[in-house]
Amino acid sequence: MKTIQSPDGVALLMENLWLRHKAGMKQRPCNVFMVELPPPTEEELAESRQKPQDNTCPDDDPEELYGAWI
Repeated sequence: MKTIQSPDGVALLMENLWLRHKAGMKQRPCNVFMVELPPPTEEELAESRQKPQDNTCPDDDPEELYGAWI
């Protein structure tokens, strides 16, 4: 497992994966990446506490999203 600790490292990983995909190269199934995120700031914590936690979004209608299957 490889650990990525910076936004630049994540950007390089994504670029590498995309270029391998565009070149038709298969990804190795043994590649596992862990991204270490910085802890949230006090402002981010306070903001998340103020937001309502309930899910008020209606469920997406599969027929509307994908069309009729018939």
